[in-house]
This record gives sequence, C-alpha cells and structure tokens, in this order.
Amino acid sequence: MANGNKSAIAKRLDGVSESATLKLNALVQAMRARGEDVINLTAGEPDFAPPEAAKAAIRKALDENRNKYTPVGGLPELRERVAKKTNAQQPEVVSRFGEWKGSDVVVSNGGKQAIYNVMMSLLNPGDEVIIPAPYWLSYPEMVKLAEGVPVFIQSREDRKFKIGVDELRAAVTPKTKILILNSPSNPTGSTYTKGEFEAIGAYLVKEAPHVWVISDEIYDRILFQDGKFHSFLDAAPELRNRAVTVNGLSKSAAMTGWRIGWTVAPPELTSAILTLQGQSTSGINSLAQYAGVAALDLPEDSFTEMVSAFKRRRRIALEILAKAAKLKVFPPEGAFYVFLGIEAFLKEGEDAMQLSETLIREAKVAVVPGGPFGAPLWVRMSIAMDDETLKKGCERLVSFFTR
Repeated sequence: MANGNKSAIAKRLDGVSESATLKLNALVQAMRARGEDVINLTAGEPDFAPPEAAKAAIRKALDENRNKYTPVGGLPELRERVAKKTNAQQPEVVSRFGEWKGSDVVVSNGGKQAIYNVMMSLLNPGDEVIIPAPYWLSYPEMVKLAEGVPVFIQSREDRKFKIGVDELRAAVTPKTKILILNSPSNPTGSTYTKGEFEAIGAYLVKEAPHVWVISDEIYDRILFQDGKFHSFLDAAPELRNRAVTVNGLSKSAAMTGWRIGWTVAPPELTSAILTLQGQSTSGINSLAQYAGVAALDLPEDSFTEMVSAFKRRRRIALEILAKAAKLKVFPPEGAFYVFLGIEAFLKEGEDAMQLSETLIREAKVAVVPGGPFGAPLWVRMSIAMDDETLKKGCERLVSFFTR
C-alpha cells in the first residue's frame, strides 16, 4: 500500500463495512477530552468483575508455568465442560442421540470467531444465509467475507421481533445454506419460546433439509422472564446433525476481554473448523482457558447477583423511558439492551445515525444507531452500567425526546 495501490486489496473485502459506531465513539472521546460530561450507553459488555475463581485459576496457572500452546480445539478439560453445559441445556438431544462429547467442541477467540469459523467452513460462493432483522451487526459482514449472500427477513415489532415459519418459507431457496437464530437477541432482547423453536425446527426438517442452523446463545444466562433458557436444539433435536450451537463466557460470566467462545457441532463440521482454526489462529490464550474451566465449574447461583442487577436496571430504564410518550420502547426479555424506536423524532431526510450524533451533542448521551442492525428507525441503548449512570442517561433521553 506504500504506492497507494488500492487494487492490490482482496476483492473479498469489497462491500464489507467498518463499524458504524467508530465515528460516534470518536465524537464521545473528543467531547470528554474537552471536559464535557457524556454518558455512554453503547457498551456491549457487562460492567461486573469476572468470577474470583477465574482470576485465581489464572494466578495458579501462571505460578505453575502452564502458559504454553494448547491443542487447536482447546484444553480437553475445557472442551469437556463445554460439552457438559451444552448437554444440560439440550436434554432432548441427549435422550434421543446421546451426549455431546468434548471432541464435538472447538474453543475459539470469542463467539465472534466461532461464528466466523462456521461461515468459512460451510459456505461456498453464492450460498445464501438467512438473517432475521434486526440482527447483530457482524452477521452479514461475516457472510460476505465467506463469499456468501446475506438474505434478510424483516421481523415485526408486534411479533416481538421474531420470525416464524411463514417468513422462512418465503425466504428459503435452493441456494439457502444457513439460518442464523439469536436468542436472547442483540439488539432487541427478544427471546424465542420453546414452542416457537419447535415450529421452526419442524419446518426445517420437513421442507428445508438442506439448511443448517447457527444458534447464537451467547446471552443464555441473562433472562428477564420467568422460566428457563431454551436452547434451539432442545426444541429441535432432530436437527442435531445440521445445527451448530455457539456460546461463550463473554456475556454470561462477564469475561469479554478473555475471548472464550465455542462451537458445539456434528463431527464433520467440527473437523473442518479445527482445520480452519489450526491454520489461522490455532488454540486460544492458554491462561484464559484455565479461567474458563473455573468459570464453568461454578454453580449457577454464583451469577445471581449479576442477573438480578440487570433485571433491576431493566426496570429502572423502562420506568424512566415511559415518560417520553412518542418514544417506542421495546421491553427486552433477555440480554442487556433496550431497543428504542425513534421514527417520530426524525426530521425529513434524517436517519438514526444523524439523530445519534445529535443526541451526543445536545443530550450528552451516546446510543448505537439501528442502521447497522438492519433497523434504521431504531437505536440501541445498553443497561450495562451502574444504576445512577443509567438513571441519568435515561433522564437525559427523556428530556431530549419530550422538549
């Protein structure tokens, strides 16, 4: 690139977008550098400390000099614990087909690499990937990098931003290779019921035998409704041989920077992922893996305080935001975001990105515009901060939207 020869860059990067939030974050940083009080409600990570047991496991591993390369798929003890967790969340799979084993698991650099590995291992040029919108903004970009074609299904607010069989039937073609499901969802917080997953699974079994499923379950622990988390394959166990469960410890154990994610997949796909990862990143950070073992050994009640805090913050945010009459507020069922419909406040020719810039400058609050999520009339705010900061941010939003 010394001679400015842009044509030297691989064409696979054509059309792949950079993060749309970089501009907003730069604006926030510049304003804070000038001493302005800007509240940042964009964070996609818990504000809690990681488990003490995980930190202790790293100290112990350091003292014992266990800092060498690990197997490509991860430490055997970590893979076994991931399999155990998955079996507990998919009892229907276990009862009908037997348990997942550690050899079915590949530990990757966060859930993002796990999903990217699947895309690169399954997609051929021109293969289509169905992505319900709103969606996590990296899904379509990873599809493009794998030379696939993202196909969007626009979900509806009155159906809690979830899709059903009718929408799938209209979108599936002979070229469809993958359907991505994310529950609880980023950015909406919507969560599929077991019955809804059962219906989707039944359709895929009977009418779309060529379609794989990526079930992104990274927010599994953070639920606001009564009842338990529903893994896709527990509702559709007959799809065991063409579905991939993606999960990790970033959200559920507040370990974002440790980059511990994984896939649980049938043997043929797991073998392909191991080949890909072996020639790209190899195994992830060894110390993080020992921490992951410790985190997965913790009882569920170890995370009660964190989940309770998110429930409380959800209540705080919804109570305050309800004061802005024209602001659409979608009550999340999981994850740690609140999705806000801002159509009533957009000026002619304005979009969520421009309104987000205005919010930073005038209300001194940063949110994430919905365009990159496939929802240009919405913005996403996080509730992953202390109560007082959240209250202050929500009050500033209400003041802006009611003036």
